[in-house]
Amino acid sequence: MKLDVTLALKNPGQEYLFRGEQAIAPQEISGDTVTFDDAILEGTYFATDDGSVQVDGKLTTVAHAHCANCLEPASADIQATFRETFLRNGDPEDDEIFTYTGSCVGFEKLAMSYAVLALPMRFLCREDCPGLVGFADNDTCQKEMQNEHPFAALQQLLTKDEEV
Repeated sequence: MKLDVTLALKNPGQEYLFRGEQAIAPQEISGDTVTFDDAILEGTYFATDDGSVQVDGKLTTVAHAHCANCLEPASADIQATFRETFLRNGDPEDDEIFTYTGSCVGFEKLAMSYAVLALPMRFLCREDCPGLVGFADNDTCQKEMQNEHPFAALQQLLTKDEEV
């Protein structure tokens, strides 16, 4: 989404409304790929006398990842409010600031930043997801887990000594 701020630059201090959609690239977070629906951005903006543009608004989207318990697909509604100042001709590589050139403000970096910051700590397919253990026989799972721990071979030696 590109926001044409020509009118705001000609009329510093005058507030204008905006609304639009912004695609957010998939993000690798804690070993899982999180994808996003297009974000809806809406709010107001105005220019200052020094040519910077202040943007106030709200971002809404849906994030998709795998359930932390059972690995099934999971989604989370994302909502975030923002207030940012875009500096004219700033360093676009600086992660601490938002910049723009010409008379258009781009929202790619803002949308990605706020969407990622608003992600839940854990994605769940549903609130009461029992996880992988809930789908299998508990006794079978516990026996398999006993054989997988690093000292399983020592446990077998101890069991053999007890038989003698």
